[in-house]
Amino acid sequence: MKNYWLGNTSLAKTFWSLVLFILIYFYVIHSNLLHKKIESLGFYIFVDMLGVVLSFFILGSVWRSANNYKGNKIWPILSKTSLILIVIYSLYKAYFKWRFPDLINNIF
Repeated sequence: MKNYWLGNTSLAKTFWSLVLFILIYFYVIHSNLLHKKIESLGFYIFVDMLGVVLSFFILGSVWRSANNYKGNKIWPILSKTSLILIVIYSLYKAYFKWRFPDLINNIF
């Protein structure tokens, strides 16, 4: 974990391992796989907040690894952009969805 956080691993390894992990995490949490078994609102609020923490860890890890990347300059830009979108999504699911439900429903 320390090597990921400091950006000492390759961009490809950092990006694909951590982003694949967070995407699977969000898929399991926000799909109907758990809704049939767990109906506790507190559980979902907790796992959404945990998703925000994990997203910021992944953002920092990939960002540092992208800064250390020496290859084609498009890959660091694409990886940083995709991570920013993941963090925005996690913030939406953990905070904005609960704080402003009427505003979000009126937009979409």
